[in-house]
Amino acid sequence: MTERQDPVEWSREQWVAHDQPAADQFTAMVAILRTHQAMTASIDATLRTHDLTRTGYLLMTTLQLSRDGTRPLGQLSRHLMVHPTTVTLALDQLEKRNLVKRSPHPTDRRTILAVLTPAGREVLEAATKALADADFGLAGVDGTLSGRVVEVLGEVRQRIGDIRS
Repeated sequence: MTERQDPVEWSREQWVAHDQPAADQFTAMVAILRTHQAMTASIDATLRTHDLTRTGYLLMTTLQLSRDGTRPLGQLSRHLMVHPTTVTLALDQLEKRNLVKRSPHPTDRRTILAVLTPAGREVLEAATKALADADFGLAGVDGTLSGRVVEVLGEVRQRIGDIRS
């Protein structure tokens, strides 16, 4: 691979040269994974300045966006697409900093709610502003291209069963 060659195209060329199956899908996978890695590296670097992990940030964002600022722990695991243990660990870290708290559900004693605290809202607001300033890991990608990405990935997500038509 030459220094200026696109690594995705290089991967495709090598895949085809080695007579491997489904070259278009393989290339799409490589492109998505490379984009994901570049984005998450940028996002993680920004979040580190606020002493947050990506999971912690997304957990807090989910709480902020919910109707009453709370979510049952089981719903957080499904919503964030992570193992329940990952949610528990993230909650433990955030709770130590008084950014979230666990609270019993008012009507279902088997359910524990995660609740965003006022301190959590402040940290979340600062981290979100920093991420927005860094274009959420998409530096150089304008609103028009972002919209196209969402549209294309929406179609992909629909076809692979992530969302319903």
